[in-house]
Amino acid sequence: MTESRPAAEGEGMYDKYMLHHPSDIRGCLRQLVDRHSIVLVHAAGTDNAVSVALGVDASSLWVDVPRDPELTARLLAADRLRFESSIERITVRFATGAAREVLHEGLPALQIPLPVKVMHLQRREYVRREPLGTISCLLPAHGGQGAPRSVRATIADIGGGGLAVLTSDDATLEMKTGDLFPGVLLELPEQEPMSVVLRVQHAQRVELNGRRVWRAGCSFVDLTVGDQARLLRYVMQLDRLHMARLRDDV
Repeated sequence: MTESRPAAEGEGMYDKYMLHHPSDIRGCLRQLVDRHSIVLVHAAGTDNAVSVALGVDASSLWVDVPRDPELTARLLAADRLRFESSIERITVRFATGAAREVLHEGLPALQIPLPVKVMHLQRREYVRREPLGTISCLLPAHGGQGAPRSVRATIADIGGGGLAVLTSDDATLEMKTGDLFPGVLLELPEQEPMSVVLRVQHAQRVELNGRRVWRAGCSFVDLTVGDQARLLRYVMQLDRLHMARLRDDV
């Protein structure tokens, strides 16, 4: 019988914040482990127990055994556990099946199966990251006599909630706060192009390589759940690479 899962785990309105791909889930949990992040864990009817993320592999996550033996026993007896932590002020929540007490690197730990999805929920809309290499989008514009045309714009940064563009063509394109650009073709690496709607939040002319071009910060409008998931996967990949570079610079 299919298990019924409550909306609190991220169904419905939280769908766009969910990670489903196994590599994305492991990458998110790996950040918790690398930071030795504090993790709150509870089961139905229990208080939160304080733990620490210890390790992760292709099928399991290990967390430290809570200090309260009675609470630990109740967690071990539960069929389902819920976890909450954070990465750079980004809330991370997930639920798993039952835990078992094992030794991890010679010390007591709780081993739990990897979750099938993880909520990666920021208090503000997603952190923006600079792309690696050049990525772009095609903005609809109008040429002479109102003929339709497209202007290629370089994406300066991108997140799950929006992006910043630099136009590569300073001809007739005008951008001002509040403008809507439907049918923008967004070209992400190793993905099929996606058609999105952008709303300009702020725009200004800037000097770039001796030319005056537009730089505009835009938000996505009415993204589908599927497109939101594709964007989040890409941004999470950028985030992992960004954190790896920071570690390499230490």
